[in-house]
Amino acid sequence: MNNKKGYTAVELVIVIAVFTVGYFVTANLLSRDFDVDYEQDLYDLKIAAIEEQAAIYGEAHTEIFAEGNDAYMTVEELALENVIISTSEGVVADPRNSEETLNDLRVKITSNDDEVTAEVLA
Repeated sequence: MNNKKGYTAVELVIVIAVFTVGYFVTANLLSRDFDVDYEQDLYDLKIAAIEEQAAIYGEAHTEIFAEGNDAYMTVEELALENVIISTSEGVVADPRNSEETLNDLRVKITSNDDEVTAEVLA
């Protein structure tokens, strides 16, 4: 009498192959639900960093508020003042498109009661 206890190697390989195919099909279907736009996230982070650095610049250079509570600067001007990270030529790259720059964006720096805020204007 031949008592067979366990599985053969071929049976185990077939089971592993079926589970692997099932895993990849399920992962592919689920990954479509998590469509992440990393370039837009990087852009949003860069804009937030520009606003933060412009506010710090405004706190240190109160002379820009000589004409009023608001001062307007471009990203290029802030880059040339070494306020934000840029190339040596003062170019701030757009993370959404490597051919474009953020240099033409205007930044509104506002001083209200010893609080300085900045906002990138679109």
